[in-house]
Amino acid sequence: MAFKLYNLVFFKDQPDLSLQGLTPASWYSRGGYDPVVVGKWASEQKSDLLIVDFEFLCSDVRTEKAECVAQGHAQRIAAFRAAKRDKKNPRAQIGTYGVCPKGDYWTPVMPTEEKLLAWYGTNRFNSVIADDLDVICPSIYSNYDDEKGWVKFAIANIDEAYKYGKPVIPFISPHYHPSNAKVRNKEVPYFGTVLDTVRERCDSAIIWGGWWFGPKDVKEGDEPGHSLPWDNNAAWMNEVRRIVRGL
Repeated sequence: MAFKLYNLVFFKDQPDLSLQGLTPASWYSRGGYDPVVVGKWASEQKSDLLIVDFEFLCSDVRTEKAECVAQGHAQRIAAFRAAKRDKKNPRAQIGTYGVCPKGDYWTPVMPTEEKLLAWYGTNRFNSVIADDLDVICPSIYSNYDDEKGWVKFAIANIDEAYKYGKPVIPFISPHYHPSNAKVRNKEVPYFGTVLDTVRERCDSAIIWGGWWFGPKDVKEGDEPGHSLPWDNNAAWMNEVRRIVRGL
């Protein structure tokens, strides 16, 4: 599999990024859990990567009841199978966001044996959905202004992702994760390191972003926040161009 950067950014007035080397991807997240609806959505997509994201269902047996996680996985599997069955593009691969492995920053960055074993156990519990996925898509967004910490976190989560025996295409973002109010909406200054890390270690990567988030993720329409304005000369996009050129 040739390394690709998939496009899931939603900036206001952004150009056609396929002309700059990014590959289109499709995203299903807020249309309900009915597999019939998911299948219909999949049948309408032309891209080669279809992400069915049910992240709001239970997914972590460390903090949620196993019965709830199992129920969530059953709903996920039904949706993945519907997408795979009904897709019209034979090349389209099915992935999901950040469930296998369950994204975890502090466990690999400040590990204890107990916490590592619990995290590994969660990821093995979530392996039940991996058979119905074509690719594994861990979440390795930047949460903190700590480049070395991010690298340690990312490598650990990528290594966990490969344990499922499938190609790994992680989610990355040019902006910090909105959960951290101190850096929310700011561009990640080490995004070049993010790109170099995933290019070295993964099959491809998905760039997600383009949203401004309010203090409490203000709701406007169907999505939190609103689109950030497109900046063709943004530092992160220049790093993307470097990767696309193979530098």
